[in-house]
Amino acid sequence: MEINAKYFGQVSYDKSESIHIVNGLIGFEAYTEYLPIPFHEDNDSLISLQCLEDETLSFILMNPFGLLNDYSPSLSGQDMKELDAETAEDLSYYVICVMRDSVAESTVNLKAPLVVNVRNRQARQVILDQSEYTFRHVIGDMIKEES
Repeated sequence: MEINAKYFGQVSYDKSESIHIVNGLIGFEAYTEYLPIPFHEDNDSLISLQCLEDETLSFILMNPFGLLNDYSPSLSGQDMKELDAETAEDLSYYVICVMRDSVAESTVNLKAPLVVNVRNRQARQVILDQSEYTFRHVIGDMIKEES
């Protein structure tokens, strides 16, 4: 299969590489089929989440653990069930990034990560019930805190 990816042009992919986001992303519920395309081969720190149903729609995702060493999302039993996850090791987490003029001014949403079950390629955007995470964390501030 092929798609004209927003940031990469023509990309060939196999259906097994796509993910299905149950109920879509917040604000984009109608779109549920996506192809994650890493910006750097063999590295999931920065990913383009390309919509397969609308080639003009793509989200920038970051691995939150590369940004914040102590990021520790806690999923409810219901979230685990809906993801068909047996253990936490089945899951990968990504946060949506809003890019600004500079990376330091860009923000990530740590409150509502995209959680992917790596076994079955099913995903959900969940809203964490943890007050330490918000919908808009400035990357530059996070880098200063980690230093």
